Amino acid sequence: MKKCLLSVAMIVKDEEHNIRRALESIKDIADEIVVVDTGSTDKTPEIVKEYTDKLYFHPWEGDFSKARNQSLKYPTCEWVLIFDADEEVKEDFKKIRNFLENLPNDVNTVYLPTLSYLDWDLKKTEVASTPRLFRNGTVYYKNIIHNQPVYKGKVMNAPFTIYHYGYIWTRKLRIQKYNRTRNLILKHLENKDLSPVERIYYLVQLYKTENISKYKNRKIEVGWKTLKEIEKIGKIPGIGLEFLFLFGMDALNKENLELAENLFNKAIEAVPKYPDPYYGLIGVYEKKDDLENQYKYAKLFLEKIEYAEKHPEEFEWTIVGFKFKGSANAVITSYYLKNKDKKNFEINIKKTIEFAKTTGENIKRLINIILQELLKINDIDFLKSIKSSYEYILNVLVENNINIDIWKTAFKFLDNNIKIDVNLLEKFVESEFQRFVIKSQKEGGDFLLEFIFKNDFENNIKTLNEILFLFKYFNGPKEKLLKLLASIRKNFSDDIQGIIYSLIGDIYLKLSNFSAAISSYKKAIELNKDISNFIKPVLDDLKTRLDPNIDGVFEEILNYYTKHKELILTIDADEIELKYLNLISNTDYAKYVASINCNDIDRKLGLLREIENKDEFPFYYYRLAKIYEEKEDFEKAVSTHIKACEENHKIADLKLGMYEYDGFYPNSTYTFMKNSDKIVWCRNISEKLSGFGIIHPIRTWKKTENFYYAYPYPTDDAIKIAKKRRKKLIKDWPFKISDEIIFNSLAELNENSIYIIENEEVPEYLLKELEINNSKESIALFSINTIHVEHDFSKIIPKHIKKGIIIYFEPNFDDKDDIIFFNPEFRIIRSTSQIKKELTKLGFRTKKISTVKNLRILFFEKD
Repeated sequence: MKKCLLSVAMIVKDEEHNIRRALESIKDIADEIVVVDTGSTDKTPEIVKEYTDKLYFHPWEGDFSKARNQSLKYPTCEWVLIFDADEEVKEDFKKIRNFLENLPNDVNTVYLPTLSYLDWDLKKTEVASTPRLFRNGTVYYKNIIHNQPVYKGKVMNAPFTIYHYGYIWTRKLRIQKYNRTRNLILKHLENKDLSPVERIYYLVQLYKTENISKYKNRKIEVGWKTLKEIEKIGKIPGIGLEFLFLFGMDALNKENLELAENLFNKAIEAVPKYPDPYYGLIGVYEKKDDLENQYKYAKLFLEKIEYAEKHPEEFEWTIVGFKFKGSANAVITSYYLKNKDKKNFEINIKKTIEFAKTTGENIKRLINIILQELLKINDIDFLKSIKSSYEYILNVLVENNINIDIWKTAFKFLDNNIKIDVNLLEKFVESEFQRFVIKSQKEGGDFLLEFIFKNDFENNIKTLNEILFLFKYFNGPKEKLLKLLASIRKNFSDDIQGIIYSLIGDIYLKLSNFSAAISSYKKAIELNKDISNFIKPVLDDLKTRLDPNIDGVFEEILNYYTKHKELILTIDADEIELKYLNLISNTDYAKYVASINCNDIDRKLGLLREIENKDEFPFYYYRLAKIYEEKEDFEKAVSTHIKACEENHKIADLKLGMYEYDGFYPNSTYTFMKNSDKIVWCRNISEKLSGFGIIHPIRTWKKTENFYYAYPYPTDDAIKIAKKRRKKLIKDWPFKISDEIIFNSLAELNENSIYIIENEEVPEYLLKELEINNSKESIALFSINTIHVEHDFSKIIPKHIKKGIIIYFEPNFDDKDDIIFFNPEFRIIRSTSQIKKELTKLGFRTKKISTVKNLRILFFEKD
């Protein structure tokens, strides 16, 4: 007779959609199947009867442990397996019989891993090891929900997995499960006899249950309670480890990095083999933008996960990290990419995708992580070396039908003359610009005009600038351009038609059709008298000789209508299209536009240097100077800025556009100025504030021990003229000090007689209201901005002064765009610490400093 080795004990209710799968999987392994039905109203009992005659009915009494204990009354075999209707076992579970037969007699309990599926695709999973097998008669259950077995004797772990489908819920089942479970847990927590560990167990179960609630605050409230309970007992039970990870992730998502890191480290300290908190630490260091430590913990996480996969029976709590292997490996891949480790990058990019396919992780998200790191790589040789890996990524996206914007990285390769499989790239094309890039890669050629005018010249050329642009960059047969100009001419007013006729005349001239050229030029003058000055010299030349090499009128007209403008035409396109315009056109225009829309300083410089006809771009040297600023090559920045002003006089007054560059900017030199003084700043100040034609537009700030000074250093008269012009022209001056600040400062001095420097800055009515007399003999000093023009501090404060207030501006020295640096009326800047040192040298102490944004009000008095 076959030995009765293994019974299965189940409790069920309305499980007709699950029960057959469970029973079918276990029927050939168990000697006996015992089922307790707690009130099914569906076909569950009928299905059970197909597999066993040991079906018993007990009414549901709201207590899982009671139902479980009822099911344990009926088994007759040596071992009892606790099994649920929403579970199944696989073929390898048959080996459990041999395992049980060879167990020592003093072992009564066996832990088995349960793998829970979390989605309908059966890719997202979590694993926990729980007691499932007991010698008959050695166990009973307690607690009304999440019932816990109470057993005696030795415990063993076994690697026989049970597969659980119960977490794949419909919305209705989710709500029902939540309400039922929450109410039972809350009822159980009312039990005053719970031990601290039991209380923590049920708080964690409640915390996990609240995760599916619409009341998000409930979960966090339970989380804080649970954490306090763990801290009270001074040790971390198994389920507490799971909680530390989950609550740590909540803290991480709220960017409370200190709490998250502390919780993860506590879990690791308690059980170093537990993988999940290592994954949490990857997230912490991701928020800190620390790839080095992300890599460190990703490696550790995958090591621990591998161990947990081999020994799931050692973990008595749920492990969720199995579903994050791809994410961790994406970090490792990014690390190797950043460090230009080609071999390991290629290995791990494939590993990441393999992991994601088994875990169900979002491949699109993982590839995005890697592509973002790829964008930071500027080493052309390394980019060339990983071309095949990049194409592998593209193939993965195609194979998995993933729609993702790969063009930033694709453009990076193409821009560095690294050819990518065009047929592969073509599968990602979504925009017209991308189509032109592909066309350019396949055929060569220039597609600038086709892109700008959307392949429809007649309907999309609507302005004079567009006509001039078309004429300049058209690279097809002249006859075709003639036909096109003739076609679009009728869409414009007479004056613009006149310009078009002049351009038609230029084409006929180059084609040696002198009769048609002369006729077109005359028609142009008839329609637009303003351009006759450009056309008449050409007609005069044609009277003396019929020569196609005579210069036409285009350049004169172009200069007349677009003089000093940065571009003939500003394109309405996406930023990335402008940035890589050079990929569809080899024109100087495309290179220039790509350069000024680019953030990569070396690429910007490289593109500008490729431009052959620099004179065609009035802002060429200005843009070049801005690059030298970024590089902090201030000597080159200064000389290039000046050249920019010389080539285009309008650049001397970008703010107002009133004062052209003429070189007349009175400045002074002093003995304190040394050639060795370090330049710390260089700009064209008219980007923000006009120099009013008297202060040099190109300024540097040089640093000495006691202050910063402007170079060129404007004279007193130049500053006076600038102020005078500014007061006439500028209504809202950013350095205007409010009457309230002046009033409060004067009142704080509490003197009837005050020596007021820069007295024109102080309204007369305030002096009358405060009954203050402005006197050089006073012991009190009031100064507004004097320290911004006087380099010798001792000249600011006469020897008889006993106290005073200095009002001044202090920039953020780390912000090169701080407007204080641009003020044309300032030639000295001091930091507050430098001012305090100067005051100390003169025998004063700083009594108080007030601030209003970048304004400082410093009260000083004699020691």
